[in-house]
Amino acid sequence: MIYDTNRALLFVIIGLGVGLFYLDLYLPSGISTGVLYGGLVILSFLLPYRKGPLIAAAVCSVLDLAGTDLGQSIEGVPHWMGVVNRLFSLTAIWLPLLFFLHRRKAEDELRQAHDELEARVQARTQQLAALNQSLIIEIADRMETEQSLRASEAALQARERQLQQNREELRALAGQLLTAQEEDRRRISRDLHDHINQRLAMLSMDLRQIEKGIFTDHDHLRDEIRRVSECLILISDDVRQMAYRFHPSILDDLGLIKAVRGLVDDFSTHTGIQSTYVHNDPVTALPDEVTICIYRIVQESLSNVARHAQASQVEVEVMCDDETIDLSIRDNGVGFDLKQSDKLGGHLGLLSMKERVRLAQGTLEVESTPGHGTHIRVAIPLTQGGEHV
Repeated sequence: MIYDTNRALLFVIIGLGVGLFYLDLYLPSGISTGVLYGGLVILSFLLPYRKGPLIAAAVCSVLDLAGTDLGQSIEGVPHWMGVVNRLFSLTAIWLPLLFFLHRRKAEDELRQAHDELEARVQARTQQLAALNQSLIIEIADRMETEQSLRASEAALQARERQLQQNREELRALAGQLLTAQEEDRRRISRDLHDHINQRLAMLSMDLRQIEKGIFTDHDHLRDEIRRVSECLILISDDVRQMAYRFHPSILDDLGLIKAVRGLVDDFSTHTGIQSTYVHNDPVTALPDEVTICIYRIVQESLSNVARHAQASQVEVEVMCDDETIDLSIRDNGVGFDLKQSDKLGGHLGLLSMKERVRLAQGTLEVESTPGHGTHIRVAIPLTQGGEHV
């Protein structure tokens, strides 16, 4: 559609040019129509061709000058006046063209400046977008760093609280251990003095009477010697029991599995609580530090059950493999509140178990709810437990 319009305009300009030329031929030279050629040049500005106005001005100038010699002249008017008149008409042709060229140059410069400005704006926009993206990434990195710092700070505070709690527990454990050690010494001293020493003193007096020959009857003497021998056996059993409390020789003689079996059987016999013992034998020999740790935890746990749990059933399980030894002790007793126990500093038995497992680089888990019994789980790595306990 635009192409047809431009083509029709071109034909109009050509037709008007031809018409003006013929009009110029028939009019006298004094009446110049050259000024009208400027209108054709102005119409040529509407054409899309960049050189269209320049070609139109050149053609119109040729036609205008050709009309000087070919057109009619007025009688009495010199020829030079017609030429001057034609030259003035060229001004009407070329002034619009010069204005057009100047305007086109200004438009080109303006367009070039606009394009340069657009390019600079686009480049600046890209720079700002890249800077904005880098700022977003930097802000995200800073936020992530701040979150990591907050998490690290929270973890550090939690570790500090745990460390402070461990220190308090260790202080409490140390104080209670000193108290328990003093009580054990007092009890051992009392047992030695009130039982062992007095019974030995009585046996010494009986032996002196036998030495003096007070008993003349051989049967009576034999009975007295038998009574002294039985007293010595009882004293020996008491001494052995006292030594057993310090270090159970059954661990050295029969190993952990049978030693725990003995603990469970003695516990069931003395308390009347139904006890179940499940185990599997270790693949390799267990380190002494691990066996004494497991044995003492079983001993302490069963002692706590007997004194506090009011349970009717106890399950003890010892499982060994190549890497770990797992201990599980469960009862159906009254249980206790773990939070309240931790707030009060824990009991000596529980604290001592925690410390033993910690030294063995193992883990201790205690689950207990009032009215629902207690479950103690211990896991000790054999490769580390034997080296660092």
